[in-house]
Amino acid sequence: MKKKKIVAIAFSFLLMAFPLQVFAAGSDLTKEITLTVKNEADSRELAEKEFQETWKEGGKTYERSEITYKLVETKYLDKKEKEMELKSEPEQTFTEGKTVYTLKKTEKVEKTIAEGDVQTVTAYDDYDYAVTEDDIPATKTVTETNQITGEQEEVICSFTGIHPVGIVMVNNAMTITFENYDAAYYEWNGNYIPRNDDIPQLAGYEDQLLASAGAAEGSVITGISWSGEPYEADGILCRDATATVEQQIQVYRANYQGKIITPEERETVYKATYEAPDKEGNVEYEVQATATYIEKAVPVFNYVLTAIIILLLLALLYLVLFWIAKHKKDKEDRNN
Repeated sequence: MKKKKIVAIAFSFLLMAFPLQVFAAGSDLTKEITLTVKNEADSRELAEKEFQETWKEGGKTYERSEITYKLVETKYLDKKEKEMELKSEPEQTFTEGKTVYTLKKTEKVEKTIAEGDVQTVTAYDDYDYAVTEDDIPATKTVTETNQITGEQEEVICSFTGIHPVGIVMVNNAMTITFENYDAAYYEWNGNYIPRNDDIPQLAGYEDQLLASAGAAEGSVITGISWSGEPYEADGILCRDATATVEQQIQVYRANYQGKIITPEERETVYKATYEAPDKEGNVEYEVQATATYIEKAVPVFNYVLTAIIILLLLALLYLVLFWIAKHKKDKEDRNN
């Protein structure tokens, strides 16, 4: 009885050391990692390094069967920019072709659309007699073309000064009255002139004529003729003659100056900078790699071999115990 107990204990120990478990077909196990790569080939290479051919977990061994890949995100590392000038506040996005641009920054500025200008306008008046500043009008209104707008404008110019500008020849006429026209001699300016009904005989008296007219030095009488028929004045028979005078006159110029002020034109504009991913630049891919593992099944031959070993060990153990018991019995018999 004692031998049977020893054998049973030994058998139980062996079962615990070598459990006889029969496994069904292996179950699947999956592992996931997220990779950041620049191309598809890199993702495959990295995944194969990360996922081992075999995986041990929970006392089980798994074999890798396949790796699948899923593109999670495409990141365009480079950007392209577009600058725009707008009259209204820019939108957050705009599309050009198939590219969607996003507003990066905007700046509100004042822009000059037309330059300002100060155009000087000058004018003058000429006088053929001596004048002073008190004789000259303080202002003069002139019409001038605005060089910026091309439009006609009236400009009030202010008097700036007066100065002589030279001598001009002016044709004037002076009237000469002869008294006692019916006498043999005419009387003029204290002079007795022989009577001539066709033309006044004033040759030699030119200087006196010019002096009486107040003509400037250098003036010349160019002609004398009767200007009408004889007439009676205060009981005296008279007749008028006309002398044409080419007279030198000093000209005085009064200068005026004014301005046409064209203000600068400005407007508010928005300088916007947009950016979009540059699909022709550097790219980065985020890939999710999933490895599938299948549990590695233990061959049936292993179980059979284990059972045979256990039986042999049990048999060996039984023989050892049997030998010990027999040896003990023989010893007891000798002693008896």
